[in-house]
Amino acid sequence: MNKKSSLNLCFLDLCLFISTRLYWTLLRVSPLLLAAESYAAIPALHSAQTAQIAQTEQNKIEAPLDQLKKNFGITYFTYFNGPGLHPQSFPFSPNQLGRPANDGINFLNQISLRYKFSRRFALDFQSRFYLIANNYTNNPNFAIFRWEAPRIGISGQLLAGDDWTLTGAINTDFPYFLPPPFTGYQARERTAVLTPGMFAGFRYKPRGSRWSIFSVMSPRFFIYADRNAAEPQMYSGGFAPGNKAELIFALQPTLNYQISEKTSLSIGTAIDYRKQVLSDWNIMNASLVMNSDSRAWRLAALPLNIGVTFNINPEINLFPFISAFPIASQRFDTRTQKQAGFLESASIGMWISGTVF
Repeated sequence: MNKKSSLNLCFLDLCLFISTRLYWTLLRVSPLLLAAESYAAIPALHSAQTAQIAQTEQNKIEAPLDQLKKNFGITYFTYFNGPGLHPQSFPFSPNQLGRPANDGINFLNQISLRYKFSRRFALDFQSRFYLIANNYTNNPNFAIFRWEAPRIGISGQLLAGDDWTLTGAINTDFPYFLPPPFTGYQARERTAVLTPGMFAGFRYKPRGSRWSIFSVMSPRFFIYADRNAAEPQMYSGGFAPGNKAELIFALQPTLNYQISEKTSLSIGTAIDYRKQVLSDWNIMNASLVMNSDSRAWRLAALPLNIGVTFNINPEINLFPFISAFPIASQRFDTRTQKQAGFLESASIGMWISGTVF
């Protein structure tokens, strides 16, 4: 055997030795690698399973809520009747005569529970109640929470056009003689049997314009068992039972100019033309004096409301404003023969509204 053959043989022996050692080493190490790889995969697998379980539980919660939202809805509208701006009227919200419109500063809350029986319309149950902060009038029957008669009716988008909508409810109070909670304080005191009417919001916004109009529209007809019955707050406000409304044509328009995506400057008023109980049916016989014994129809005092509208999201919209009565003749009290000053009729107010779902 020559020298070259001997070197080749030695090289083959070396390769065989290295291969054999590598083979046995891999046999010993491979189970450990496989175990380590499996162990490393456990947290990822656990996280995936946890996420899947959480999503399943979330779906279990959301499915009934989605079904609830499909069939039911909740909306609300709150009037904050805030303090007067005159030092003497600061503890209450004044009317046009500078006298308390209620026992004290208050919130009038209207919450509608809706059952949707079609794509457009729903059966609407509207609860109404006052939260009254203080008893300025020293009413012996004062209550912080005052429940008013709820209303029942049909709600939805009543009318619509290319750039306007009228959305709200056609409804009536429950009769005063029903037991609570189907009757309330004012309906009981005034003996209101039925009050068919509407409470709706009108919106008009031309395309591409910063200007828009919003108005609460609330015409209503009142049927009383006793036309001479009234609550104490009506007397303290400077009115008599004959001054309570029998037929109202009312709207509260605001003109808005958009200054940002969710903010607008707003100016508005309240137009309320009504037949009082003591009025005759001559609609052309009109008066600006609300608390007289005239048989004329009454144009309620026209407030001037200036504020800012914040359309935060569908759940909450705010319109804080300052309100006053600029027409001097409408601030004249025929019973005391005194006229309230402009500042005596001024107050702070706010509308708070939204759709819960």
